Amino acid sequence: MLAITLTACGTTNQNFITGENQRGAYSWQQERELGAQADQQIIAQFGLYTEDPELTAYVERVAQNVLETSAYTDPSTPAEVRSTPFVFRILDSPVVNAFALPGGFMYVTRGLLTYLENEAQLAVVLGHEIGHVLGRHSSEQAARAQLNQFGLIGAAVLGGVVGGGNVAQGILEYGSTGLQLLQLKWGRGAEREADMAGVAYAEFAGYDAAEAARFFRALDRLSAQSGGGSIPNFMSTHPDPAEREQTIPQLANSDPRYQGEMINAEEYLRQIEGVVVGEDPRQGYVEDGAFYHPELRFRFDVPRGWQTQNSPMAFVMGEPNGQALIQLTLASQSSAEAAARELASQQGVQVGRGGATTVNGNRAYRLDGAAQQQNGTIGFVATFIEYGGNVYQILGLTAQNALQQYGGTFVDVSESFSRLTDQRYLNRQPSRLEVTRAPGGATISSLLRGRTLPSGLTEEEVAIMNQVELNQPIPTGQRVKLPE
Repeated sequence: MLAITLTACGTTNQNFITGENQRGAYSWQQERELGAQADQQIIAQFGLYTEDPELTAYVERVAQNVLETSAYTDPSTPAEVRSTPFVFRILDSPVVNAFALPGGFMYVTRGLLTYLENEAQLAVVLGHEIGHVLGRHSSEQAARAQLNQFGLIGAAVLGGVVGGGNVAQGILEYGSTGLQLLQLKWGRGAEREADMAGVAYAEFAGYDAAEAARFFRALDRLSAQSGGGSIPNFMSTHPDPAEREQTIPQLANSDPRYQGEMINAEEYLRQIEGVVVGEDPRQGYVEDGAFYHPELRFRFDVPRGWQTQNSPMAFVMGEPNGQALIQLTLASQSSAEAAARELASQQGVQVGRGGATTVNGNRAYRLDGAAQQQNGTIGFVATFIEYGGNVYQILGLTAQNALQQYGGTFVDVSESFSRLTDQRYLNRQPSRLEVTRAPGGATISSLLRGRTLPSGLTEEEVAIMNQVELNQPIPTGQRVKLPE
């Protein structure tokens, strides 16, 4: 985990969209340094989608076209900003999300790309994130956080997860710079400013920005049909998709001199065909009460009813009421004992019992104890297992007074860690996006008959992905996106 090395201070900086001065926390150089540090954490957390270089180049090309119409190229914008390379990345995550970090780092997920219908919608999303960077909204929000005596960077507990809270809403809220930055929700003023900028930049680049209204309608449906659970990341920083459905066309039509016409649906759908849909089982998946990792060839039990979330950085399990967490990560040390000693040496950690053991023939080391954090003391059981040339850390966290209740579960999970040999689980492949033409009288419901949906994806979500209703007749020959 990277540590933040910048010192934030209240200052006045320039909003490059409006040209006006506003309160901020960082200079542009500091924003760039902060974004660069956080960028590496975001990559470690979510992973880059690298298997389709043509798609990555396409998104970069659209982004750069939109960027060229923005305040980034305005002669009145300081040279240090105009000479800053802006970075656009596709993250290997099924979550529908797009976000920006200070200093010109912007991201879209492969999950978001599957819910867009054309290049015009992509251009508006990218323009919106460019607006957040040039409006310097992260710096502004960080300054407000300081004024309210809230720190920008949260303290990490045991080098990883912060325990407690509602696991369903925040199961992966790590104490890292990147993810803490993502928790800074934009104010309504910043959102409106980014909306106006994004629409204008897309229109200046020749796109029909009003197309984005259908995407925000899809987001609203996606949130409603799952009680808000499908898109927590996008909704946390981009609220009110229903409002945007109304305001985006108004913004797009506000200046007749700059109304673009380009949509580019055919090219967009060609580019995203074959993208991985839903969770990629090659990176690990939950099935039949266990977590399986085909590439690393191990498995272990998942407690019944516990929520789970997987990422390249960690696999996390949460007790349904948020009373306990179990986290699997890779330790950086070369042996289980060295990793255990490293944890035990951390400030605020008090070890109760500890010692060497074995887990299904693998050398291991287990210790338990308590750790001080800002909002109290948590109890933990940590098991370090040497396997396949790596050291795996299985860390169970709960309130100190609940350790007796959950400690047995923590140990049982670690004891179930074993070599994966069953070919049924080793050979699992991801679902990919197929783009096909609809026959006469077809609906998404009828087109999905006989298809196996990837885990976690519903028929209704496939309809939302196509920005149509589940049983709505689709015009003959219209292109539709289906998981294969």
